[in-house]
Amino acid sequence: MKVGYVLKRYPRYSETFIVNEILAHEAAGLEVEIFALRAPSDTHFQSSIARVRAPVTYIPRRPASAGVFWGDLAAAKEKFSGVDLVELLREDASTVNQAMLLAELMRERNIDHLHAHFGTISTTVARFVSGFTGVPYTFTAHAKDIFHESVDPEDLGRKIADASRVVTVSDFNVDHLEASYPEHKSKLTRIYNGLDLETYPYREPVERPPLVLSVGRLVEKKGVPVLLQACAQLARSGREYRCEVIGHGELEVELR
Repeated sequence: MKVGYVLKRYPRYSETFIVNEILAHEAAGLEVEIFALRAPSDTHFQSSIARVRAPVTYIPRRPASAGVFWGDLAAAKEKFSGVDLVELLREDASTVNQAMLLAELMRERNIDHLHAHFGTISTTVARFVSGFTGVPYTFTAHAKDIFHESVDPEDLGRKIADASRVVTVSDFNVDHLEASYPEHKSKLTRIYNGLDLETYPYREPVERPPLVLSVGRLVEKKGVPVLLQACAQLARSGREYRCEVIGHGELEVELR
């Protein structure tokens, strides 16, 4: 099986979980190609990216006049049986154009399945490509793409309905999606973000205090202020422990 990963940006420093997932698939013998809708914007990346064998293709965003866009749509309708103009008109023209370009690449490279991360633009493109070509798609839902106020519940519902399977990363997310879309309950699967445990060998603690460690961006949704409050309660209780917070972000000055 040959799987095309559809990602908004690749690589991305904060998305080590995607790199780990692709490496695990490759270790299991799966053939993967990566299709990114945007160029990377970070200045440095994790070293594990160097071990990814999958080729990366950046899908160009071609701003076009209305005439060119409608001409491209007409051509796509000739090539692909599943072009639904009503569906496409809900979306930004550049997103539709990227979906048409990716559909062409799918045929050229014999992709059997698409998988997108986050139920946002990457899944929008994967869904359109699947509609054009009949190739099934799945996607992984995370957090902001489920709970943020900008999420369109009807749009997310259409993506879940058309996906062959939907993965999410916690039982809490599964419960939320099952409650929101009970008719698609059977499609939902929880798969935790994984780690290569050989990279972090276990060492027996020897006469050392417990360590509370937080690694992540210092932004509100990560909950670091709550963690620091909990650590303060431990300190007041007389418990011996260490607390370390590693990261940068808009709350850094306040947290310090």
